[in-house]
Amino acid sequence: MRVYNDVIVEKIVAKHLTAKDKLCRVIFVILAVLAIFLINFIPLLFGIIYLMLLTVSLSFGIGFLCYLMVSGIVKEYEYSVVNDEFSVDVISGKKRRSNLFSGSIREFDMIAKINDEMHPVSEFEKGALRAYCASGINKENEWYIAAKMETQKVLVIIEPDERFLTAFFRYNPRNTMYRPTSKPNSKPVAKQNIKSKKED
Repeated sequence: MRVYNDVIVEKIVAKHLTAKDKLCRVIFVILAVLAIFLINFIPLLFGIIYLMLLTVSLSFGIGFLCYLMVSGIVKEYEYSVVNDEFSVDVISGKKRRSNLFSGSIREFDMIAKINDEMHPVSEFEKGALRAYCASGINKENEWYIAAKMETQKVLVIIEPDERFLTAFFRYNPRNTMYRPTSKPNSKPVAKQNIKSKKED
């Protein structure tokens, strides 16, 4: 009988909205309201009533564009491990999804905490594209992955839990600065069921 031992791990991390993000949302809404007001007020001001149909269509277009821009500020990052493949997708507005990074864990140059003094992230920053894929709430939980996508160096900042770190260690123990408390493939030992015999 063939035994399948696939590793499948998934997690979604929501990006924390900063003060800058909230300010951008307010600005987008204000600009959209002003634009809709102007394009509808000008035809009325000059008595060009037949342009009202066009201005109404433009108003819907501006409103929809504003919705896309405001909802696009809300982002989530989905991490997934399927055997030795790790990928990060960005989800904008809880609808639009695009792949941000994917690669084989076996080929990662380094996996370490962002504040690891023994393996500083600065050693891998030169010439690398940086992708920040964490919530931004707690820097202590952030790790970095130094890898390559084709010929381009990349530096991916993530916020993994123990399941991901265990998977990283399983497929790339040499370059993973994490040691699981138990072996990834270890199975719990069943307790022996000992029945006492009644004495006659």
